[in-house]
Amino acid sequence: MTPFDLVLLPFPFTDLSAAKQRPALVLAAFRPRRLPEHLVVAMVTSNLDGIAFPFDLLLKDWRPAGLPKPSLVRLSKLVTLERQLVRRKLGTLTTADQSAVRSHFRSLFQPLLAPAASRKPPGVV
Repeated sequence: MTPFDLVLLPFPFTDLSAAKQRPALVLAAFRPRRLPEHLVVAMVTSNLDGIAFPFDLLLKDWRPAGLPKPSLVRLSKLVTLERQLVRRKLGTLTTADQSAVRSHFRSLFQPLLAPAASRKPPGVV
């Protein structure tokens, strides 16, 4: 698996009460020493009329990416899982959607990516 692959896997609920089989976007893949390969993935949903989260990204090229319905990537819902949980690869995002994911990802994590000198200490206005 490589970044921007779409995979089908059991994605855990945020309260860890259960998991739902759903598409997910691979953001990173790595192999810790003496452990199986792990993936950092973002949730993908076709529920476009549900609750909106900050940094949701509607995929323009959902069909060429291997998704059965119009879908969005929920970049605010990330999880790290073992690669063996992947049921199958669905496809890969197009270059245009990859660029959009990068942009949204940068916006979401900008406070962490900013140089330390430009970050204000907690409580400083």
